[in-house]
Amino acid sequence: MTTYQETVAVEATIAEQAWGRVFGAAMESVADCFVRREARRTAAELTAGLLLELDTRNCWTLAEALGHPGPHRLQHLLSRARFDHEQAREEIARLVIGELAGHDAVLVVDETGDAKSSTDCVGAGRQYSGALGGVGLCQVAVHLAAATATTRVVIDRALYLPADWASPGGLGGGRGAPHGGRGARRGRVRNQTAAGGSDGHRGARGWDTGPPVRRR
Repeated sequence: MTTYQETVAVEATIAEQAWGRVFGAAMESVADCFVRREARRTAAELTAGLLLELDTRNCWTLAEALGHPGPHRLQHLLSRARFDHEQAREEIARLVIGELAGHDAVLVVDETGDAKSSTDCVGAGRQYSGALGGVGLCQVAVHLAAATATTRVVIDRALYLPADWASPGGLGGGRGAPHGGRGARRGRVRNQTAAGGSDGHRGARGWDTGPPVRRR
């Protein structure tokens, strides 16, 4: 083995060890969010799978890449397993903020729309989405990311609820619409999300990248 090859091998080993420590710390921070250790282990596998270079990411393709006999374990985690996803989000955000302490960080608020085929999905309606290039039937979520010159990590999210979902007696009644401020109307979602992130990272500046949500 040449000196160059040895150097590359050493660097790869160091990078793998560093990644293992970071990934292990992240999984450890959310360990108490899961009722059963089987769900905790599957969550770690799912997270690792989502970071793989795959053309399509769903329970079938991830299960195949992870060596599972089928998608059932991943589907069970996402649909039936008991875990506190809000606590997990808070713990990961706390971990990220701690890692970025002392860095020149920016909080970025951005709206992302996902196309939907019907209003069966919570928050779906005809509204503007930059990802769609105009107005269409979609679900809009507001994401908050902490960013530096080399890193960008999503630390919070909130679902935008159109007026016909958020109003009393609207579509949200009995259909799983979020309560307690996790879903709200137009700009308030962005403001609340950004304010929450600013509380956790006092030294960060704010940057709003998303256009206002428009309805047709």
